[in-house]
Amino acid sequence: MAISELECPVCSADIPLNGDEKKRDEILCVFCASPLRLTEDVESEATVEFEEDF
Repeated sequence: MAISELECPVCSADIPLNGDEKKRDEILCVFCASPLRLTEDVESEATVEFEEDF
């Protein structure tokens, strides 16, 4: 089962996901517009982390 949303590490807002995101994809927070890069694939319930991409 894919993860449907993640929490922004900058502002703690929920970031909705499409489900087709891959490792190294850039995602923008819908609230604070921080650019974030996925460090893991989103295909499973495993821990997915962001790194700030400033």
